[in-house]
Amino acid sequence: MCVPADPCLLDVLHLTTARTALGFPFAFASAHRPLVDYVDWAYRDLPAAAPAPLTTFTAESVAAPGTDSGGERRWNLSVESPDGTAESCGAGHHGVSLVELLCWEVNRRARSVVADRTVLHAASFAGTRGAVVCCGATRSGKSTLAAAAARRGWGHLSDDLVVVDLPAAQAAKAVPYARAMMLRAGGRRLLGIDLPIPPGAEEFAGEDTFCPASALGAQQVHQPQPLLALVFLEWGDSAVLASIGRAATLHRLTQHSATLANRGADGFADLADLATQSPGYTLTLGTPDAALDLLAPMLGA
Repeated sequence: MCVPADPCLLDVLHLTTARTALGFPFAFASAHRPLVDYVDWAYRDLPAAAPAPLTTFTAESVAAPGTDSGGERRWNLSVESPDGTAESCGAGHHGVSLVELLCWEVNRRARSVVADRTVLHAASFAGTRGAVVCCGATRSGKSTLAAAAARRGWGHLSDDLVVVDLPAAQAAKAVPYARAMMLRAGGRRLLGIDLPIPPGAEEFAGEDTFCPASALGAQQVHQPQPLLALVFLEWGDSAVLASIGRAATLHRLTQHSATLANRGADGFADLADLATQSPGYTLTLGTPDAALDLLAPMLGA
């Protein structure tokens, strides 16, 4: 039996705007224009990169709807490095997991660029006075809190990874990394968010949906911001912001560092400097808006 070709494979490849993620320049290509438009939209808050040299991710549709996939299109994702080296990132993904895989691959490569710097598993947002960095584990509420801050029009730095610069004889600064923000269904329901995804992109938006923070109302932040405080997220019934000492701050920083394991003594020394410079707090979330109300005076927001 002859399986009909996917019509999108007969078209030319479409390419997103070249973006840079913490110094990692990349673009995304596919013959399926709605997918390219969705990825372009989701990453629009990252700064533009020079057209070359850059890494290009390419998604290829491998089964037409109504054939052996049971009506669901499947996708292969590959990557080509600036030197022409190509490799597969994964095969047979449905639309939602394809975008998740792409975002994971971009994140992984961005982290490798800053592997010799202080990087925290955290969300970060800013007001007129500077930024706070909110550290937390997976599913601790980082992205939900960042989305709530975006809806208030605060400056958005990141919902997942924060690079902290420690210039000699200067205050610490949080570096923007406005990747595609990932919002789970529970967080969207909690905040009452109905994401305005681009037309035709429904196949690629599911329980975990990606969007730019600017689509929620966030101000884009392009320059490092003075770091006002280190905040460690906890769950609870009501929002409480409590100060903690330097030793407790350092201990928690070691738990949320994304680069300490590889940096060793130098990484620990930087975390110790950071704990000395920046006040530490625990933030019991309660509701996201109640938590943000506690941070607003600190930020000047």
